[in-house]
Amino acid sequence: MTAAAARRAPLDPLASLLDDFDDASPQLIERRALLRRADSKFSLAVDRLHDLVAPLAADYAALRVPGGRALAVYCNLYFDTPDLRCFHDHRRGRRIRHKIRIRHYPDRQISFLEVKTRRGELEVDKRRLPIELGQERLGPRERAFLADHVGDLADQLRPQLWIDYRRIALIGTRTHERVTIDVELAAHGLDGARRGLGSAAVIEVKQAPFSARTPVMRALLASGPREGSLSKYVAAVALLRPEVRRDQPRPPLHHGGGAS
Repeated sequence: MTAAAARRAPLDPLASLLDDFDDASPQLIERRALLRRADSKFSLAVDRLHDLVAPLAADYAALRVPGGRALAVYCNLYFDTPDLRCFHDHRRGRRIRHKIRIRHYPDRQISFLEVKTRRGELEVDKRRLPIELGQERLGPRERAFLADHVGDLADQLRPQLWIDYRRIALIGTRTHERVTIDVELAAHGLDGARRGLGSAAVIEVKQAPFSARTPVMRALLASGPREGSLSKYVAAVALLRPEVRRDQPRPPLHHGGGAS
């Protein structure tokens, strides 16, 4: 886990963004797990977040970290095959494709091994396995879990890079959806190289089923950010390992492009 991701300046311009939101109850969080869902992804300039988020307080609750803070730190170690099969599957738009990562939640002191599988444009499955806090290796238990979800890919997986960011999470009180807003995204190579992934906030709306008529989707579509499917992982590989790119590389996550 990268220690720099957990160190933040005390004066945070986003700290008050969720002041008017109720806290999400454990029962609501459980009802909105959404491990099978439709994902819609957008990016938006950070200085426009207040205008987007503030009107949503009547329809969404906030998922806060211990201590009541609005933004949680996420540290993600991504795995792929030596020839980057997952990277190329996503870049080529394969209908079924996987992302495999270890995700650390420093604020909550928990870690998971996660598999996110996209099946077409809308359907996404997510499976996760609790692991030891701070664990970065795949042992027999973790390989067996992966084999159940990604088949023979499991034995070929190796750590590739880190992606860290801070996240705001909202949960629909009347709609079956979750909203995540990621800021300060940065990629870290295993060799210590670090690159920012653009200055935009990355917004993802997770729903079951998909609806363009919920309050957050109406607000997003009215505010003008372009929906897209560019992956954080793909952008990070393109920045940190340009030698693996083929054809025209995709851009980092600047304002106006999508992300996942």
